[in-house]
Amino acid sequence: MAKVTSISSLGWAHYTLYEALPRMAARGFTRVEIASFSSYCFHFNFGSPTPLELKKMLDDLGLAPVALNYSIGVTRAWVPQDAERFVSETSRKIEQLPQVGIPMVTMNFSNRNDRDDQEMQLTNMVKAYDRVAEIAKTHGVRMLLEVPHLYDVAYGPEQVYWIFDHINSDNIGALADCSHWGIIGYDVDEFFSRLGERLWHVHLRDSRGPDTGDRMQDLELTPGAGTVDFGRFGRAMDAAGYKGDVSLEFEYRDMTLDDIEREYDVGIKHLVACGWEFPSSVLEKMPDAAT
Repeated sequence: MAKVTSISSLGWAHYTLYEALPRMAARGFTRVEIASFSSYCFHFNFGSPTPLELKKMLDDLGLAPVALNYSIGVTRAWVPQDAERFVSETSRKIEQLPQVGIPMVTMNFSNRNDRDDQEMQLTNMVKAYDRVAEIAKTHGVRMLLEVPHLYDVAYGPEQVYWIFDHINSDNIGALADCSHWGIIGYDVDEFFSRLGERLWHVHLRDSRGPDTGDRMQDLELTPGAGTVDFGRFGRAMDAAGYKGDVSLEFEYRDMTLDDIEREYDVGIKHLVACGWEFPSSVLEKMPDAAT
């Protein structure tokens, strides 16, 4: 069965990275993903920690970064100024990643909408992605698109296929998040097959709700609390021969640190019951019932 290899700082979204990283290490993980957004979870924006401070923190805890999940906020693919802002702001962040040793970055552009110019928007997205990906390439960083994403223009597999059929850069890969798959319900075997070697990263968490553009879904649930078939998703990954990192991307806000730890115990236990493998160092930190 597929194996979880890393953990995201998004589980501690309302705490600092100084609080999150030691807890991530204490759970037995040695590979970590950093999350940092414009409106919350300010783990690695521009300020504290600086790139060199973050590198020292990771080194001191024996942690290896696998990716940065980064967002500059709301963007609109039909607005030229937004595309320029996306390229400028994301490029500025990419320049910092080699100092930390972060090899990949997730940067999605343009929010979902019901305008009648969807193909034009996809075209503008591809142009922006190609520009950023080539800048990232000069810094030795690979670019990830989290697709499909319920809140983005690429909210279904057909839009994702269109994007990958039209991009020029070989420095762009896909991040598949099973919480979005659980709601959208696309054929995951076909999706992984169509992506092929473009599938570079995977997120795990639970979800439930309608496949709509009104943000009425629950996309931040602990595994076992929603409707995602984690066994099915893992078997599809195995069938596709996926060998990359898989991050626990649990997400908690307004929750005590102790409650967060209990949620991780519950979620990991559920994933183990679904057949997922974990590093022995992680299972050793779990209550006896989970192992």
